[in-house]
Amino acid sequence: MNPQSSSDASGAAAMTRRGWMAGAAAAGLGVLCPSATALAATRPLPSVRDVPRRWRIGYAESMPYGNYAATLAAILGELERMGWTGGLSGMPHRPGQTDTATLWSWLATHADSPVLDFVADAHATNLTSDGAAALVMRLQEPSDIDLMIVMGTVAGIALATDAHRVPVLAFSCTNPIAAGIVAAETDTGRDHVWAHLDPRRFQRQLSIFHKTFQFRRLGIAYDDSPTGRAIASLPDIEATAERIGFELVERHVRAPIDHLDQYRYEVDLTAAWEALSREADAVYITYGRWPLDRFSSLVRPFLKRRIPTFSQLGPEEVERGALMSIARADMAGIGHFGAATLARVMAGEPLRHLPQVYFDTPSIAWNAATAAAIGYRIPFPALLAADSLHGVL
Repeated sequence: MNPQSSSDASGAAAMTRRGWMAGAAAAGLGVLCPSATALAATRPLPSVRDVPRRWRIGYAESMPYGNYAATLAAILGELERMGWTGGLSGMPHRPGQTDTATLWSWLATHADSPVLDFVADAHATNLTSDGAAALVMRLQEPSDIDLMIVMGTVAGIALATDAHRVPVLAFSCTNPIAAGIVAAETDTGRDHVWAHLDPRRFQRQLSIFHKTFQFRRLGIAYDDSPTGRAIASLPDIEATAERIGFELVERHVRAPIDHLDQYRYEVDLTAAWEALSREADAVYITYGRWPLDRFSSLVRPFLKRRIPTFSQLGPEEVERGALMSIARADMAGIGHFGAATLARVMAGEPLRHLPQVYFDTPSIAWNAATAAAIGYRIPFPALLAADSLHGVL
């Protein structure tokens, strides 16, 4: 997927209601996600004085995506607060942006850190197989890159390899265990690979969706390959369907090979979503490879046939026509968790058994215009509980 900045959406307005967790939908969220949770070490964080040498840092992401940029900015902000980067006033990041290249270039020249060097030419985006192979070869070079910050499942899979020994910290991956990035919650499986985990994230999403609509047939479309099934977190979907007791209606759409294959992909996706709109009671829109500016057009079959939709991605797609998703109020929690992990690694703590599990209490994002189009009246308590409400003029 190639999400764009949320600032380019037309006719969408967002309102914020923080702190409210009441009503039917929110009650389901509160039970499944009871409180801000970080399974982090209780021992004090190391200070910059505990780091015996400078570290050269690189960055790789699957593609430009707002959540990647926001996560990176949150980690950097926390490192600044901890005294690890020097002042980052003027850092080029704003809410919703997808560009990390400009941010990284700025860091390389402006971050006055006593221990961190953000290597200017060690930023990679839109990571292809060839690009990943070249990056792995670079990581084999001694005294070049000391640690990689990685965003996204595709990039995580590419760099979670024994072909190099550079520490890899992976964030914003759909299901790092299913994808083979790490082995388990308590053991990464490799001494140099770590990934942020929220093991029940998608089960929470589906439980909330089912609590709201009580569907019997849930439609999903995904790429039926090992990577595609991992990106969609298919094991979580199947486990939730079995636990709650609903049927899955599946369509398979092969991911695009490159930008020249994008048209074929969107034609196939349109056919799959058209079929699901006729056969399913509700649709769970899993991660895909469409640009966000195409989403409003692609999602029309569900509006036409009044099918409720839940975006696995989040508010970016709710803003553009999905009915609902999970929203995170801010990135402070994951920023602290990520920065603490970096600090511990650079201070010499073994990476393999550092805590990987973190989740905070999100709330629900709604699109009121989509709700009206499909004939669904959002309960008032659920509106109060929403962190973001779109489609309101």
